[in-house]
Amino acid sequence: MIKILDSTSEKVIAIEIIGGYESKDEKSLVSMFDEKLAAGINKVNMLIKIDKLSLTKSSCKAMWDDGIFALEHFKHCGHIAVVGDSKVEEFLIKSDNVFYKSGKAGRVEKYFNVANLDKAMSWINE
Repeated sequence: MIKILDSTSEKVIAIEIIGGYESKDEKSLVSMFDEKLAAGINKVNMLIKIDKLSLTKSSCKAMWDDGIFALEHFKHCGHIAVVGDSKVEEFLIKSDNVFYKSGKAGRVEKYFNVANLDKAMSWINE
């Protein structure tokens, strides 16, 4: 299930994943992203809070479809803040950023500990 978090910028999608991530969640996220693009926002910043995500309750198909959508819309992604509470998550985000990051294109992915949610929110709302 996804919960929408408040943000201060129109170019931001901020969500928290609680429990499993299912196909209906992926479709909802795609819809939010498409709405931003339709509103003329060329670079969408995202905050994804995953400290309450349960992989065992999540759909592999939903995560696969999410990844495919991200690859297809790569050029419209800006800052991505992943908020969690795991050193493994932190390592994976840093590794992912090797491929994702492009200062020229304005793309950066950062990991924030859940205790720093405010910093993450400030960063994506810049």
